[in-house]
Amino acid sequence: MANTTNVTVILDDEKLEFVMDSDKTILDGALENGVDAPHSCQGGICTTCICKVISGKADMEDEYALSDEEQDEGFVLACISKPLSNKITIDFDDV
Repeated sequence: MANTTNVTVILDDEKLEFVMDSDKTILDGALENGVDAPHSCQGGICTTCICKVISGKADMEDEYALSDEEQDEGFVLACISKPLSNKITIDFDDV
C-alpha cells in the first residue's frame, strides 16, 4: 500500500482537506480530490501552480522556474512537487 499524506490546501480564502498518495504530485492529488487548483503546463515551466508550503515538507523535482530566494521562502510548483511529510499545508493565495 502506498504511503499517504494528509493535505490542507488554502485556496480562495478556503481551507480544503484531503488525503493523497505520497508518490503523486501535490497538483495531481489536489485535482483528483476535486480541488480547482491553478495550473496550466503541468511541467514546471509556467509557474501557474506556484504555492507556499506553510507546514510540512515537499520535494520539488527538476526545478528551474523559481529563484533560489523563492525556494528558500517555501515556494514550490505543485505540478512537480511531492509531499515528503505525512501532513502538509500549502497556500495558493500567499503568492
